[in-house]
Amino acid sequence: MRPGEHSKARREPQVGAAAALLAVCLSGAVLAAPADEPPFDATADTVFDIIRSSDETQFLCLSDAGRAVRQMWDKRIDGESDLDVFLFTAHFRDGPPIDIILNPEFGTPEAARTEAERYTHALGQLLPVFRQGLRQLGIHKGNKSFHGGAGKIFLYSETVDLRISQDHLEESLLHEAVHASLDAPYGDSQAWRDAQAADGAFVTRYAASSPEREDLAESALFAYGLLRHPGRIPPVDSAVIARQIPARIAVIAEILNAAPDLPAPPPPPADCR
Repeated sequence: MRPGEHSKARREPQVGAAAALLAVCLSGAVLAAPADEPPFDATADTVFDIIRSSDETQFLCLSDAGRAVRQMWDKRIDGESDLDVFLFTAHFRDGPPIDIILNPEFGTPEAARTEAERYTHALGQLLPVFRQGLRQLGIHKGNKSFHGGAGKIFLYSETVDLRISQDHLEESLLHEAVHASLDAPYGDSQAWRDAQAADGAFVTRYAASSPEREDLAESALFAYGLLRHPGRIPPVDSAVIARQIPARIAVIAEILNAAPDLPAPPPPPADCR
């Protein structure tokens, strides 16, 4: 077991105990100065299984939309191309659908669907606030790092294999969903900039290396863990996180508590499965 990792069989505290734990962490954060160096390298490297594969999903079904020309960003060529993609639509009980597009390199509709199905359960585990701006999930082959931008996420299947082996695909999707949904309304907001200044520290080295681009996505996963699943981050690490970014945690709590203004999800087509 790696340092800081905890057993998946560990029993989570009840809601009252979890709230008390978070209150203790946050009160301690006010009294203790943050560390000069961020305590973690990046959310992609953490060992915390914050969103578990057994957690409830709002995914409903996946419909096949055939082939269509779509623009796909690809880090392998450092640019965008118009491709005749395999197109599917993922439907959810609590929000609008998301298009899943797959590079033609997946070869056949059957192989493309099998690949698309790897992401639907995890997408449905994200809160609506994280899915509210996400309209397209693109999948390539290869082992490049993931990319999230306004409304879109692009993943690479070999890197997905690694994330799944680490029980970390869901956390990686949350990080990229923050880029897709929350960067535009919150990343450069006065409230977020004030919180950054008040904290005077970062939770990961990756966030510190790119505070305008990565700090919100990096901080959001840890804050989400403390606020919604505190038993899944060991108490010593919870205290460290809360000490580093208490003002940011407070802003993210407000974001999580604000119900997104989403249209009612349309009924899926009859052949959706």
